[in-house]
Amino acid sequence: MLKILDEFRKKLDDVMIKAFGNRVILYGYGRTGQFLEWYAKYYHGIEMDFIITEDWSSTIPYNFPLFRDSLFNFNYKDVKNAIVWFALPGDKKAKDLCSSHGGVVDFPSLIYGDKLVNNEIEEDIFEQKKTGVYDIQFMEYLECFYDCNFVTAIESRQFKGNYVGAHSYRMTGQKEIFPILDKCHCLPTQEDAIFDFGCGKGAALVSFLDYGFRHVGGIEYVDGIYDTLISNMNKLGIDKQQAECLHGDAAMITTELDKYNWFYFFDPFYKPVFEAVIKNICESYHRNPRKITIISINPKFYEEIEKSGLFVLTNQFCADTRQKVVDVYVTK
Repeated sequence: MLKILDEFRKKLDDVMIKAFGNRVILYGYGRTGQFLEWYAKYYHGIEMDFIITEDWSSTIPYNFPLFRDSLFNFNYKDVKNAIVWFALPGDKKAKDLCSSHGGVVDFPSLIYGDKLVNNEIEEDIFEQKKTGVYDIQFMEYLECFYDCNFVTAIESRQFKGNYVGAHSYRMTGQKEIFPILDKCHCLPTQEDAIFDFGCGKGAALVSFLDYGFRHVGGIEYVDGIYDTLISNMNKLGIDKQQAECLHGDAAMITTELDKYNWFYFFDPFYKPVFEAVIKNICESYHRNPRKITIISINPKFYEEIEKSGLFVLTNQFCADTRQKVVDVYVTK
């Protein structure tokens, strides 16, 4: 795990281990609430007894395990003795309601204190950071305390210059990536290295290092996003020995691939570029025979991997990402 996240994890862990043997109510099911639910289960095996949200829409099925805050008024399964984990950053009315229940942990205040709100506005889309209240997430924590820039999405129409085929930028962090690597039975050793095609601002690279990879790499095509990627690595003290950040056309990367045995795709390219990249990976294998694993999220060009004749599909599952289907291929 990355040392820069030790303090963040310790604050979460110190609270969560005190919850053993108690019922837990998670109040708020936005980005913060979903992260806390995942973190508690992933690291501590704690599952929420009750999840309360007032943010309902007609599309949420009634069989989802979600309650309204009227649950506090009922004598239901010892709910009155439950610990409340408050997960609605900046919502004073909801916080006051929870505080009247007793036994409340205000996670947003615990993590961010007086830095909970960011009011600084940048005009340049490539320099824009999240404004307003911070959610509890690894990358937002790094934005708040290390002045990084991971969270804000960038649409392809906002790219400055001729970037035909380049996709919009979206962040993917530990909450999404760790379970994927787990399902790949990934136990990184000193010899393992992973490469991200279309690495954006570097959130996935940071997540790979946090998972246990000693060396990661990636390539980013868009100038402004690449500049942000380099800035993020510098601010976190991640040097070139840990993270190789390349700039340019992914189809042109050849011998640089030889040092990697894991390759990660999150729907990064149009088909012609993807074809070229798979061809380059195959040629890299023939130069340097080794076990190679390809993780492909939103695998709409899976035929290009299969027709290479080099890889076999070893796992296929759904993940907690915007594009749910994940294919895992390994060299035969």
